[in-house]
Amino acid sequence: MTTPQPPPAGQQVPPPDTGTEAAMVTTLAGLLLTAVSVAAMLEALKLRFTIRRDLQRGLAAALGVVLAHPPPVTGVIGAASAQTSRQNLARRAQFVMSAGKRLAGDVRQARAQGKPVARALLDGLARERRYYGLHVAAMWNRATAAGKVDMEAATHGDLLRWNTVLDSRTSPECRAMDGRLFRASRMPAIGFPGAVHPSCRCYATSPTEHRTYAAAA
Repeated sequence: MTTPQPPPAGQQVPPPDTGTEAAMVTTLAGLLLTAVSVAAMLEALKLRFTIRRDLQRGLAAALGVVLAHPPPVTGVIGAASAQTSRQNLARRAQFVMSAGKRLAGDVRQARAQGKPVARALLDGLARERRYYGLHVAAMWNRATAAGKVDMEAATHGDLLRWNTVLDSRTSPECRAMDGRLFRASRMPAIGFPGAVHPSCRCYATSPTEHRTYAAAA
C-alpha cells in the first residue's frame, strides 16, 4: 500500500479548519440517516461548506463505499443499544471524512507525480473497502455488546457490575475496569463491556455479582 505523500512545494494544500471539519462530520452523520444517493449527499454538503474539488471527489468515493455496505440492523432494545447506535453513526461519518481525505491525497499525489488519477483512485478505493470492512466488524461488535448490557439491565436494573476475564491476554483498560459499577444509561469512557476492543471478553452482571475468571493454571 502506497502511503500518500504531500504535494511538492508550490502545490501545498492549506490545513483543514478543524472546526469546519467537525461540523462536516456532524452534517454527514445526519445525512447518513436519510441517505438517498451519493450525489444528493454531496450536494447537501456543498450547499453548506466550501469543499475543495479534490476533497469532493474523495468524499464522493468514500460515500460510495459506505452506502454500498450499510451497517447490520440490530434494532434498539435499550439505553446501551441506543447510545451505541449513535456512536456507530458518528463513527461512520468520521470514516467518510477520513477516507475522503485519504482518497483526495491519493488524487493529489498521482497528479503531482504524473501518474493516472483513475488508477490511484481505484487503488485507494480498494484500501478503503478493506478499512471499512474492519469498521463494520467493529460496529457489529459494539452493537452486540450493548445488546447484552441491555439484557442484563432489563433483569437487574440500570446499575451493573463490570466483569473482566483476567489472564495474560487481558488489556490494561479492561483490567482496570474489573469489578467497577457502571450504568447502562451512561456509557463508560472506554465503551461497554465486550466492546473495548475486537477480542474483548468483558461482560456485565448484577451490581452484587462479581465473577472474575483468572487464567487457568
